[in-house]
Formats: sequence, C-alpha cells, structure tokens
Amino acid sequence: MKKVDKDKGLIIRNQGLVNFTKFQLGITNKLLKKEATDWLQKAKNHLKQKAYPEAIDACNKAIEITPHDATPYRYSAIARMLIGDYADALEDFGLAIEQDPNDIETYLERGFMHYDLKDFQSAINDFSKVVIIDDQNVQAFFSRGYAYYDLKKFKSAIDDFSKAIDIDPNHVDAWYNRGFAKFDIENYRGAVADFTASIKLRPNDINAYANRGEARYHLAHLRGAIADFTVVIQLDPDAANAYYNRGVAQSDLLNEYQAIKDLEMALSLDHPGAQEAINKIKKSK
Repeated sequence: MKKVDKDKGLIIRNQGLVNFTKFQLGITNKLLKKEATDWLQKAKNHLKQKAYPEAIDACNKAIEITPHDATPYRYSAIARMLIGDYADALEDFGLAIEQDPNDIETYLERGFMHYDLKDFQSAINDFSKVVIIDDQNVQAFFSRGYAYYDLKKFKSAIDDFSKAIDIDPNHVDAWYNRGFAKFDIENYRGAVADFTASIKLRPNDINAYANRGEARYHLAHLRGAIADFTVVIQLDPDAANAYYNRGVAQSDLLNEYQAIKDLEMALSLDHPGAQEAINKIKKSK
C-alpha cells in the first residue's frame, strides 16, 4: 500500500472545500442579482404607475443588494424628482454617476431636471457630458440646443439643432426649433426653409404655419404669409393672432376690405392690437 502524505491530503481536502464555497457563492450571487433585478423591475412598474414612494422603496431594496449598480440610484432619483424632492434627486443622480461615470441615461435625466428648474447652464453641462460619451446622441444635442436657446445663445442653439438634424433628418422638432432660433436672429429665409421642412414632416403643425407666415411677412412675401395665416385659421377658427396678422398683410397689399374684415374678426376674438389697426386703416382712407 502506498503511503499517503498527510499534509498533501489536507491540502486536497481544503482545496475541495474552497471549490465548494466558490460554487455556493456563485449560486448566492446569482440569486441576489436576480432579486435585485426583480426589485428594479418593480421600481420601473411603480414609476409607470406614478407610484413614486413605492418606486423609491423598491430602489432602496435593490441598492441594499447591489450597491454598486447605477440603475437603482437613477430610478430613485427620477421618482424623487417627480415628487418635487429635487435635493435628494440630485444626490441620487450623483450616486448613480459615481457608480457609472459613463451612464448616459443619468446625465440626460439630470439634465432634464436642471432644465425644468431653469438651471439652463447645469442642463447644458449634463448634455455636454453625454455628447462627449456618445457624439451621435440626438437627444443630447437637441436638448442642449433647447437650453442654449433659453439662454438666448441662438448661434449655439442653431449649431446643436443642426447636429441633431444631421444625425436624424426626420427630427421634426429640431427643424422647427432651429427655424425659431433663426427667426430670432432675423435670418428669415433660413427660418422659412426650416419651418417648411418641419411642415413636410408634420403637416398639421399650426405653429409652424403661423411662424412661417410671420417670417414670410418679414421678407415682404405677403401672399405667402397670407396663405400660411389662412391655413392656421382653417386649423383653428378661433386663432385671433392669425386673423390679425392676415389682416395686416392684406392692408399692406391695399386690400382694405379684406383687411378690415380680418381685423374685426380678430377684435371679436379679443386681440389687443386689432382696434388700433382698424383705426389706422380707416384714418388712411
């Protein structure tokens, strides 16, 4: 019989114990991960149902199990944001970013919150983080453009809306808002082109017609402006401003009868400038 080395046998037995322990830990980790995933799914469902305190509780359960996962912190932050608990929401967004500094969704959501709180520069900072991580993220460019617009940084807004359009040529809101920004810097031809692109993508957008009509008016394209204001009135027969603007354009074309008719309709709809415009036409006759 071969002699067994006592110490070697002990090592083998200990190695077997270690392997068994690792196996058990693997099972435990899988179960814990599944439990955390289940809590996250519950949190997501609660968010959809607008049950925000319940969503926060579910997130806390997930965090207890997987404290280094960014997702439950982000969900918790969103829930807190939606109940107006902005300070704690900011803290949770920060914790999510600590766990995953490249978590695009967290930067976007925090950016949206900053925007809603009118902290436009902080919103821009968050959206800028996203475009550094993903330079094809259309939502980040569009949202940053929106924030730049509110800071009256129209050139930067136009650049971001343009980038959003480059990434997604069918992004109707990027076309529309770029037209709006161009209008504000008196680039009326550019505004008309963008509002036209917007209308092609969203044919019944009353605001796009109204704004294109105003841009055309500034270019002295009076008949085109009248056509746009007419579409606005067809879409909304109570659009006082469209009657007023069409009346002013008709007056500039010396169509006094049509002008007064439109302005009287605007007056009946309580447009504040209608009576003065009517008086001006009658005085000039």
